[in-house]
Amino acid sequence: IEKEISKKREIVKTLKIKLEATKTNYQKIKDRNHDAETSCTESIWLNTEYIRNSDVNSLMAGYLKNKRNLFTKVKSSIRLSDIDLNQLLTDYRELLNHKNTTIQTISPYNPYPISFDDENLLKTPVIDSSNSYLSETIKKLQNLDWVKKGKENYLVGDICPFCQKETIDDKFTEALEQIFDESYAQKITSIKKLKYIYELTTQEQLQLLKTQLNDCTAISIEERKTSLAHISSLEKMLKSNIELINNKIQNPSLSVILDKDKDIEESLLKDIKQYNSRINDLNEKVKQFNLTQDKIKNQFWGALRNYRNTDFEVLEKIQVENDIIIKSLEESIDSINKEIKHTDDEIKELRNKTSNIDATISSINSKLKNLGITCFYIDKHPTIKNSFVIVRSDNTPSKNVYRSLSEGEKTLITFLYFIEYCKGQTNTDEFDNRDSLIVIDDPISSLSQNYIYDIASMIHYDIFTSANKVIILTHNLYFFHELIKLAPISERKFNSTYQLFRITKNLHSSFSNISRDSLQNEYQSLWQILKDARDGKVHNVVIPNTMRNILEYYFAFVHKTNELQDELNKLAQNESNSNFKAFYRYINRGSHSDSINITDMGEITPDIYITQFKEIFRLMGDISHFNKMYEEKKNIEDTTA
Repeated sequence: IEKEISKKREIVKTLKIKLEATKTNYQKIKDRNHDAETSCTESIWLNTEYIRNSDVNSLMAGYLKNKRNLFTKVKSSIRLSDIDLNQLLTDYRELLNHKNTTIQTISPYNPYPISFDDENLLKTPVIDSSNSYLSETIKKLQNLDWVKKGKENYLVGDICPFCQKETIDDKFTEALEQIFDESYAQKITSIKKLKYIYELTTQEQLQLLKTQLNDCTAISIEERKTSLAHISSLEKMLKSNIELINNKIQNPSLSVILDKDKDIEESLLKDIKQYNSRINDLNEKVKQFNLTQDKIKNQFWGALRNYRNTDFEVLEKIQVENDIIIKSLEESIDSINKEIKHTDDEIKELRNKTSNIDATISSINSKLKNLGITCFYIDKHPTIKNSFVIVRSDNTPSKNVYRSLSEGEKTLITFLYFIEYCKGQTNTDEFDNRDSLIVIDDPISSLSQNYIYDIASMIHYDIFTSANKVIILTHNLYFFHELIKLAPISERKFNSTYQLFRITKNLHSSFSNISRDSLQNEYQSLWQILKDARDGKVHNVVIPNTMRNILEYYFAFVHKTNELQDELNKLAQNESNSNFKAFYRYINRGSHSDSINITDMGEITPDIYITQFKEIFRLMGDISHFNKMYEEKKNIEDTTA
């Protein structure tokens, strides 16, 4: 049954790994949706900046500072595809600018109507129609205009302006007057009158239009520029026509046809009509300002939704694709959870079929025998269900065997029970499928060195295989190395399942990563402690014992213990080296046996004693060893966690 439970637990473990991977993927897809929404939010915020910073930002009141609120508002608005946002903004700006005002309409352009008779008058040459004896000659020479000018400008008295003789008599004067009779004069007068009315009427009208266009606030700069250009063309045409009429007056025999530009006139008429329609519409809106403003505000969000529709189309496309995946992953998560629950229920049923503590008792007793402990074992409690008692092997009656055990035996039995506790449940009616976290604090602190391998092996094979996370704290390097030896050899596998840390304690504790190769032996760790003290990483109080241990370890290893003691005695008796006496006293006062004085070590400055410590290695002929172990920066760490 236990094997079946173990298999089921492995299934649950695999399912949980699968569940976490699915949840990670699920969150990743959810994040994609969130990122797409964030991108859409940023785009809307960026592309509405010109509105928020304009004189019509009151349309966005309540949404001027929060990107998320603006996005939500635009997204929830019904799209109005038939309303142009920029035109709506222009309308609102005009409404605000013309509040409490009425815009004057522009006078329609009415070109002066040249009648058919007037056209004929200008087109038909004004000639002599009298019976004067001069008429035939004038007609023959076609010099009526020349004669007219001569009569008006040069004919004075009876002297001819050409021959300078008195040839101008009454007969000639009468004949000349007959040529320019009343009919001729009436035609010239009519032409002059036409010119006056045509020029005055057209000039006044064009000037009025220019003034009105320049003053009108309901038309754009481009519109004004276009209409004024039309007026300028009409003014040039007027000037040209007046010159033609003046020529006709000066030379009545000329045939004159006035210029016309129907296209410009019609274009100007059309523009003015549009302007006036807009002005009337705006005036009507201004009269109903509040109603118009509310209408624009209601249309604004729909127009803005339409303006940024591309952003929402992109967002929708991404979210639709992701939502399909999300739904599938949700179904997978639900399915895996159901499978985990089903397997957990099966484990619970299997546990109910087994004796509550039989397997635990058997496992603990087996481990005690493997450890060579035969003086006691555990057995079922005679009266309390699902409990056990510690029994002496010789069946010596005792109500509390536990108290009679040594500290090491107590630690072992407690640790073995802890292993079984980590593997199962304390109550068959309760089931907890959460990931387990096991913390073990220095399990071999009160045990013999003989048990280091066994404890490390049990942790590796019993706890590592049944727990999701395990934290082990230790000061013992040998125990640390035994745990590392049981770990995977492959660097990749080791790094994927193991992490090693070092805790250094001073005024404040520091916590740092280490590699599994950074700790080699206890001797090297002593040198590391010494360097840590030098660098201020550990308290100076550890220095005396560390120095003494280094001297004892090293010179015992190189078989120079007696030589060391002789050299220390010589140095202590050397009157010229008073510093060494202080050093000798210093390392001895740092002994654990000298608990009375150890508390005054906290404020020492160790540099002078390091110098004496180095001097010992020099005198013993081992200065190179000191330099290697103390001066070399790349060295070994000490205690682990």
